[in-house]
This record gives sequence, C-alpha cells and structure tokens, in this order.
Amino acid sequence: MPLILKFGAALLGAALAVGGSVAAGATANPGDEASRQESAGPDAMVAAADGNPSRVAIVGSITVPPAEAGLIPAELLEAYTAPTGELTRQLNSLNGRPVAIGVDPMIVASIRILGTTAPASATAWLERLATADNETFSLGYADADVAALSQAGLGTIPGPLSFTIDPTLFPEESTAPGDGNGTTDGEPGSSTPPASASASPEPPTTPTVPTQETLTDLPWSLDSIVWPRNGDIVAADLGVFNSAGPVTTLVDSESVAFPGGAPRASATSAGSSLLVADSPASAQLQLAASSTNDESWAAAMASLTASLASWPDSSSTMLLTLDRSIPLGVNRLAITLDTLAQDPGVTTTTLAAARGEASVEVAVVDRPVAPERTSQLATMFATEPGLAQFATVLADPTLITGERRLALLALSSNSWADLTAGWTPAVNSYLSRSVEILESVKVEESSTLNLRSYTGNLPITVSNSLPFPVTVAVHVAADTAILDVIESPVSVVVEAGSQARALVPVRSIANGDVMLRVNLTSGTGVAVSSPVIITTNVQAEWETAFTAVFVALLVIVFAVGIVRTVTRRRRERRARLAAESAPDASPESVEKVGDPVDADGQAP
Repeated sequence: MPLILKFGAALLGAALAVGGSVAAGATANPGDEASRQESAGPDAMVAAADGNPSRVAIVGSITVPPAEAGLIPAELLEAYTAPTGELTRQLNSLNGRPVAIGVDPMIVASIRILGTTAPASATAWLERLATADNETFSLGYADADVAALSQAGLGTIPGPLSFTIDPTLFPEESTAPGDGNGTTDGEPGSSTPPASASASPEPPTTPTVPTQETLTDLPWSLDSIVWPRNGDIVAADLGVFNSAGPVTTLVDSESVAFPGGAPRASATSAGSSLLVADSPASAQLQLAASSTNDESWAAAMASLTASLASWPDSSSTMLLTLDRSIPLGVNRLAITLDTLAQDPGVTTTTLAAARGEASVEVAVVDRPVAPERTSQLATMFATEPGLAQFATVLADPTLITGERRLALLALSSNSWADLTAGWTPAVNSYLSRSVEILESVKVEESSTLNLRSYTGNLPITVSNSLPFPVTVAVHVAADTAILDVIESPVSVVVEAGSQARALVPVRSIANGDVMLRVNLTSGTGVAVSSPVIITTNVQAEWETAFTAVFVALLVIVFAVGIVRTVTRRRRERRARLAAESAPDASPESVEKVGDPVDADGQAP
C-alpha cells in the first residue's frame, strides 16, 4: 500500500504541474510523461499482487449521439468529422494507443453511401480509422442495445436488411480488357499510342457502386465480438447472441460470478465465450478519463493504480473498458491512456491476446434491462411483419423494409438508454410513421356510381402517397345478383404521390342499388388496405327504353317517307288523268301535267 500512496502522490504532483493543458482529444507530450515517471521514481511502479507488472487490455468505442434515422446525414457527418467534431475527438484520443476500438458500422455506411457527395472531412476521417494501428471490431449496427433486443423477445440480434444505394453518386472505372499496366503498342511502359495509330473509342465504364456488405466493412482485426451495455445482461441472452454463430460477449465483472472469486479476463458460461472487464478498475479509468481538472484526475488515477496493484495474477490480463458515455467537451482520455501505456509497472496487451488466454467457467448474474425499454422495443419490432407484407406492392420491397429496419436499429441504440424522456416520443414517431406507410395505398371513397348501360366499366380510384410507384390488384364483389362483375381483380399501377383509376368491367342483370365491396391486394395476394364499400345505382332499362324509342322513331320516319312518296305519286297520276280527259287539252299541256319524262323524253 505505501507504494500505491507514493504513486498517487506523484501523480497528483505531476497533474498539478501540468495544469489545465490537457484538453479534449489532446495527445500527451512524451517528454512530459517521461519526466513525470522519472519524478515519481522507481518505487512508484505499478505491480500486480505477485510483484510483476500488471498486464492490461483496454477496450473503447467510437459511436455517435442518438438519432432516429438509420443513416447519418451529410451535414452531421461534416460536423462530427470537423477538427473539433465528436468523431474527430474520439479518434484522436484512441488512435495509436493500446486500445481495441469497437466501431459503430452505421458511421462507415453513412459515409460510404454518399459516394462523391460525402464531406471531404468524413472521407479523410474514415481513411484514418481504416489505417489506424489499433485493434478494431464492429459493434452492432447503430450500436444497438443487444441485451435489450434479446430480452424484448427477438431470437437473434437483428442487423440491416438493405441499403438504398444511388449509383450516380459513385465514380466510374474503366473495364477495358488488357493487362492493366496502361501500355500500348508504342514505347514500352508508355501510355502514348504510336503515331500511326488511330484514336480508339472510349472504353466502357462501370460505376464502382458498393455492395450491401462493403458499405459497412472495414479491415477489422477482430471479429464476432458482442458488447452489451454494462449491467443489463441475463444468462438467456448468451444463447441469442450466439444464435447466428459463435461470438465472444464482452461483459463487466459484476454480471458474472467467478469460482472462488478469482477474476480473469477470459471466461466461458454454458459453452459461450466471454471477455470479462473488471468493473471497479473500469469505473476508475472512466472517472480519470472524464476528469475536468488535475486534482480529480490524479485521485482517479491513484484509485486505478490501487486496483491494478491488487490484481492477483500478472499472468492473466486485467480487462478495462471505456464506457460509451465519456463526455467529449473536455476530457483527459488521451493523457490517461498514455500514462498507463508508459508506466513501467503496466504491460499493455491486446484484446486478441486476452481472448486467447485460458478461460474459467463462470455463472452469469441476471441483471435484466428495464421492462419499459424492452416492451417498447418489442412493440416496434412487432410492426415489421405487417410492413414486410405491405411492401410487396413495390417492385423492390426493401425500399420500405430496409429503411424501417435501419430506423428501428437507430432507436435501439445504447445512446438512447439513458434518455427516456426523449426516447419515448421517438418511439411514438416511429410507430406513427409505420401506420402512415400501411395506410398510404388505399381505395378513395366516392359518391354513388351510376350505371345506365347493360355493360360498362366501373371507375375505382386508388391513391398512393408513397414516394415510390406501386402495383395493386383491385378486387370488386357485388352484394346482390343485380350486377355481375365480369373481371376481378384488375391490376393497376399508381405512380408515386398520385392517383390512378382501375376500370372494372361489369354487366347489369336488373335495376337497383348495389353495394360493392372493394379491396386491394399486392401482386402476392397480401391485403393492402381495409375494404371500402361503394354504392352503385344500376338502371340498365334506361338503355333498353332508349333503344326502343330510337327504333320506333326510325320506323316512323321510314313509314312517313313511304306514305309521302305514295301520296305524291297518286296525286301526280290523278292530275295527269284529269288533264288527258279535258276536251281542249293540247298534247303540250298534257305533257306538262302528265307523268314526268326521263332525260330522252320518254314517259316512264
């Protein structure tokens, strides 16, 4: 213990000497650290209980603040990756230091999916992360609260279903055949063609569009690691975590019971692999990293030193975790990590090495997530089957299901766990939007339709408020035999944000009012909207009566014409006979009043 107090006093003196020079994301000056260690003296060295240097592995994370969308907008990415942005400060604090970094893959996807429109600062930040010397591994998408999802009743940990990628946002690469060295038949090694060669056509190009997998991919040095929120795990969660394949679950020591109380970083429980972080020491590391002044930092480091010195076995690793809640305004994360790394009494090691150590069997101590949180998560996930069925109205259903899943994962993030006041409205917003989607394609109610003919087409109006075109089948059924529906269903395409009419052919059997039951289904037969009742007034006899009247009029017209013709002929004949019988009638007068003559002067 005197060694610990002496080291704590040395740390306090060094901190007071440094003053307030350590800001967020600052890198400790190696010279200052060396002088600090020298001033502390050799007796200040941290050592495990067996007298050997303590072996320590540290795990941190890079995440973003809570959000409701499953992708980070370009404006926020630009702010987060600015010189003083949150992602920049996180990476500055962890990059090049002995810390394994768990990265939220939503950050990677959000940058890559923007293609050439991604902020320059974001693409540069991603390149820094990809080339960092640190061990890296992928967290759940949006750093989803995997324990809460498990306890919400999900049989496996969900991930993204799909991303909507715009190919126009990506540059094009030449796909011309050749050896790829850019040479031609001219000078060796030259890309200049010979003088006699004619210009060749441009080679075909192909957009370098990322796949769904490469959007979230980095050269991860560690795989299959699940990191639930501290203090929220139950034994049954391990089966869910491993349902898609073996994983190693990172837990805190308060969530497990060691046999005989001997802690180790590597453990197993009922066949599941675990990495166990020392809870007290991790809390002290967190306190030191979050300190805003020299005195509190020195005190936290002294407590951490005591924990390291009490570690029983230097041959096993003490695992420390940096919580996701370190304040980013002003912190001492960088100098805290540098102090540990440069202490001669501490041997930093990798998470892979700790993972590979001999394990001990432990029992998980159930510490469940608050039921209010799991019930709301369960309610949100319960909307997915209905949305998936409805989405079959689209040529690509993932335009709906993919976006909804990303939003759901964002709302499942660990970053929301302590923000109950803000999370509940966000959950309600998600549920409301899901209902809006399910009601976005429907039959528009109309006034009574009138059918005045024996056969005809009934116009059924379908509306679509989605930003995508949909294809639906319109089903019409009459409640009586007055009207016969000749063809049902009738397929109709409704463009985005518009209406379209489906013309349903029908045939009238009798007169009267008919109640039509109209409903929509997708191409796969899934009901899309609630049925709508439309009243139709059938008056087919009007067409029959009109036809009869028309025919009668035609008959009358023809009859009148015939009568007039016969009457005229008779009148003309009588006039001719009367003229012939007159005593003084001359041939010329008879000819004038007699029968008409034809063109050659002959009587008919």
